[in-house]
Amino acid sequence: MSLELSVQGQRGSFRLQVEATLQPRGVTVLFGPSGAGKSSLLRMVAGLDHCDGVISFADQTWLSAEVELAPWQRPIGMLFQQPTLFRHLTVQGNLDYVARRRQSPAGQQAQVIEQTGIGPLLARRVEGLSGGESQRVALARALLGAPQLLLLDEPLSALDEAHKGELLDLIAMAARSVPVLYVTHNMDELLRLSDQVWLMERGRIIAQGAASQELSRLDGSLAQRADATALLAGLVADYAREDHLQGITVGDATLWLPVEQPLVAGESVRLRIAARDVSLCLSAPGDSSILNILPARVIGLREVGPGQCLVQLALAGQCILARISGRSARQLSLFPGADVYAQIKAVALV
Repeated sequence: MSLELSVQGQRGSFRLQVEATLQPRGVTVLFGPSGAGKSSLLRMVAGLDHCDGVISFADQTWLSAEVELAPWQRPIGMLFQQPTLFRHLTVQGNLDYVARRRQSPAGQQAQVIEQTGIGPLLARRVEGLSGGESQRVALARALLGAPQLLLLDEPLSALDEAHKGELLDLIAMAARSVPVLYVTHNMDELLRLSDQVWLMERGRIIAQGAASQELSRLDGSLAQRADATALLAGLVADYAREDHLQGITVGDATLWLPVEQPLVAGESVRLRIAARDVSLCLSAPGDSSILNILPARVIGLREVGPGQCLVQLALAGQCILARISGRSARQLSLFPGADVYAQIKAVALV
């Protein structure tokens, strides 16, 4: 059930014009700087703000020259930066209201309560909830409406790190059954959640594609950031118990990373490798404290600042980035097609 957008809207002197296609599954992260128009676009998709153009979802037209469905007619659930709960009701009262309005099927409320872990909160008043608890309840309420699309507008911005992790896990769980469009300007949230990325600047979607692809594009804005990071897909392999190191196979290569407890063998995982944590050499070093030194091939190079060079590398069938000095690039005589060894100083699970 993909979402198709071709919309235009005006907010004062700011003009938004977007054409994009949302994938029918997983999390699409709408990413860009503050003021790019991300929240405005989300509100237009939800029907909360008027725009012109066409919005269609699955086989239903939400907006056209002849049609403009109200927000309640669109099969969406929405979560804002601040929870929009009824403060005069208990948590249970908030859920009951949505269940009645959306005519939720029998048993769904119990299922959502279990999924989001809000059972102990049901009798509490909304004003007594913490920020993290309020957002969990707001997510439960959104899911209770049996949405076919979730729209999330920076839902973690007011939470501490512990509560951010909890809510990210819940959002990832929800994305297994319903597509999610998630607004953020936080790189960690993009890396943790995204399957697809829409990059937004000045009211336009300037790029859209798979997260791993957009993160490693030399000409893309994500790769040129100081915190540029690549995502790799891998499978859990052997665990070196004596050293507390978990092996992750990526293609025909194995990367090692420290973990407290072994992971489930054969499980699919994602790894993050920051460009600043990758250095290059022309031959494999004989003695090094770096655990992950793997053969790679240069795909491309790009200057990204005074004296800085970004190198795109093919590694085990996927792409990573290395941010090195321009002098190092010249000394190594790097060029597209050159064979090198990537010394990866840090690898982390997403």
